[in-house]
Amino acid sequence: MSARWAKALASVALGALAFCLTTPSLAEGRLDAFRRLRAEGLAAAKAGDMAAAQARVSEAVTMMPSHPGAILLLARLKAADDPAGAVALLARHAAMGLTHNASADPALKALTDRPDYAAVAPQVEANRRPVGALKPVADFAEAVLAESVAFDARTGRLLVSQIRARRIVAIDKDGKVSDLTAPADDVWGVFGIAIDPKRRILWALTAATPQARGVAAADLGATALLRIDLDTGKVLARHAPPADGTKRQLGDLTVGPDGAVYASNSLGREIWRLEPGAKALDRLVSSPELGSPQGLAQAADGKHLLVADYSSGLHVIDLASGAVTPVAIPPDVTLLGVDGLTRAGQTLIAVQNGVAPQRLLRLWPTPDGQRLTRVETLAASLPDLDEPTSGAMRGDDFVFVARSQWTDFGDDGLKTAKPKAARVMGIAIPR
Repeated sequence: MSARWAKALASVALGALAFCLTTPSLAEGRLDAFRRLRAEGLAAAKAGDMAAAQARVSEAVTMMPSHPGAILLLARLKAADDPAGAVALLARHAAMGLTHNASADPALKALTDRPDYAAVAPQVEANRRPVGALKPVADFAEAVLAESVAFDARTGRLLVSQIRARRIVAIDKDGKVSDLTAPADDVWGVFGIAIDPKRRILWALTAATPQARGVAAADLGATALLRIDLDTGKVLARHAPPADGTKRQLGDLTVGPDGAVYASNSLGREIWRLEPGAKALDRLVSSPELGSPQGLAQAADGKHLLVADYSSGLHVIDLASGAVTPVAIPPDVTLLGVDGLTRAGQTLIAVQNGVAPQRLLRLWPTPDGQRLTRVETLAASLPDLDEPTSGAMRGDDFVFVARSQWTDFGDDGLKTAKPKAARVMGIAIPR
């Protein structure tokens, strides 16, 4: 799921902008400490104390070593008095498969003439080359703001959720598109969707956001989990989190093998759960380590839940204790800016739209989800990857929203008069 108006708060964590200073405390978590250190570093730089600025941001990078924005920020701070160190940081950034136009960055431009940067430039250029081949599945010419995909293996239909259009559409085997659900007063923008095939239930997350057409002002900020008959599209039940004053937007979800539903609050901290047969959501975790939780997938052991946090990377949750732990990843990998997370056999497909280039990754987690043994880029630097969001497996293909239209929307709604079509595309996943 992804709501860019909400996720903008988390996207700041990928750049060099400062968060408000916070007071350190004994209970300060890793993400809060990172944000504090980076903000202190920026404040020191503004005051002209470059030594303190470098020290604080260096601490932040040590705390979150795979954070692309912090790495670039530290390189900028070091460029003048430690150019070799700055180039080493740019090499580290490029080794993650990322791109940055250093020659157009005022703080880094002078580094591009150095002999040691000559070894970095080829890697940056290699990262700009297209990877992978996508296959067209469906286009939506109108401003629909497509978000999520699910596949009904029994009927062969693909389902696509739409935020602006406030509906879920079905695409049959012949490519014919029809409405599964229709806009309704209590169905706002539709975000994440997931199928429980055994029980013939479609689970969908809805939220009243400014991007959804015709939402009443009184409803803005409301969110709920919908239980929908997969065959008829009828809404059977709705489950809203408690109205306790906390801002929430349920955006991504997954269904466990027992029928339990897990949903993330993209505005921060929370993962919610609906147990099989339960009437009310219960909060599985509320963790300061989760700045903007997005895609979810159950670990192979059935005892852990993986969650992609947009601002701090991949985490694993112990379903029994609720403990939240960062997943151990290879040193040349970053998983910040991941939106969708989908299981593909013993691997996961991650849709990463918060870095440059935007890309699809395949992840090999251990059965308990505690670490990744391998990461592979499936697609990157392709013109059809334009704010991709999430998808689902259809046989050996991963079918996903490749162009969501989020670039045509702002915090207040549609900002482009005639946006390009939203696109659903597929990519073959090797066995």
